Amino acid sequence: MKRYNRWNRTLAALGLAGAAMAAAAAAGCQAPAQQRQLTVLLAGFAGPGSIETAQSLAKQLADRNLADVFVVESAGIANVCVGHFDTWNNARAMETRARIRALRDTAGNLPFAGASVVPIPEPVPPSPWPLEKADGDFTLHVASWEAPGRMVKAQAYAAELRRQGYEAYVHHGPRLSMVSIGAFGPEIFDNPALVSLAPTQPGQKMPKPKIVDPKVNDLIAKFPHIRLEGEDTWDGKHLPTQLVIVPGRDPGTRVIPKALYRVALWMVDTRTGLADERGHAEGVAQSKGEISVLVGGLVKQMMAVIPADRVVRIGIVAIGPTDGASAQERADAAVLDALVPALGRVAAGKATIVSQDETRQLLDAAGKSPNEVLANPRLVRGIQGLDLVVIGTVTAFTR
Repeated sequence: MKRYNRWNRTLAALGLAGAAMAAAAAAGCQAPAQQRQLTVLLAGFAGPGSIETAQSLAKQLADRNLADVFVVESAGIANVCVGHFDTWNNARAMETRARIRALRDTAGNLPFAGASVVPIPEPVPPSPWPLEKADGDFTLHVASWEAPGRMVKAQAYAAELRRQGYEAYVHHGPRLSMVSIGAFGPEIFDNPALVSLAPTQPGQKMPKPKIVDPKVNDLIAKFPHIRLEGEDTWDGKHLPTQLVIVPGRDPGTRVIPKALYRVALWMVDTRTGLADERGHAEGVAQSKGEISVLVGGLVKQMMAVIPADRVVRIGIVAIGPTDGASAQERADAAVLDALVPALGRVAAGKATIVSQDETRQLLDAAGKSPNEVLANPRLVRGIQGLDLVVIGTVTAFTR
């Protein structure tokens, strides 16, 4: 209900009045029967009133001359989408995403700064074990999926855990599907008062409560790592399982990070100034600490563009923060810190990795700057000393 009310306030701040479901349907805001692969996802709504809220937003955006606005309803979630596109780097997709991210509310905020090109959300039946209905404040996060088919895969894994006797639950967010085990109260901690203790100044480290419940500790021992896309490891690294807050419960804790981080990477060919579709990869890290693991997986995807018959030189241009939060938290630096070693590992024997400083020198010699290349990747065409360059963006957005 809090999420529903928050988005109602966002609609009001944008000057978008509420609209009836019938009016939204009349405006063509239902998902078309023929869907292509990709779309720009603005927002996802869950809980009471989610469908009405999503359709109201879609109707009002359509009234503001945004073409091809539609809603996909799936597993208790209503997703507001714009456009149908065949490829990640489709020019219309990039223009649509830029226009949506630039929308401001009456307070000057950018409520859709996290809008991204994603696979069209999949319509699947509601989960038989929704996490929102679990009887507890905390649950153990054991698996996540984001790639196409995520909802079906998450529900299948939860069913497998249920057959093994575990109390598994599923939560489908706008971009991620999560599987967790158990539902617990604050009594599982040695000092529950520390759970809601928040820092009074930036950077202040707060004491954390210790988990003392033997059942929870036993679960953590049996499930020590989060599965990502069905894998226990990603790029050779493990992510520890963690207690998170059950959606809709707010015991005042800081256990769940307030922001997610969407990372987008492109491999641009200096012969053409174009990014091959295979050289584009995007994903979401559920905390700043998970960025390095995410980047490792994205780099693996981008390696598909490296030719098998020659060793190439790959330069690292820059990662651009697209919003104030990611810039303030230096999320771009976290992506770069993960990108350099990931490229070195994955491209070993296939490519020579040129440092960011050396890449900058080659750009300077050609009269180009990293920021100019971020804004217009075609500028790398004809750059001497490099075969491919990597550019990227990072966006922080709240859950």
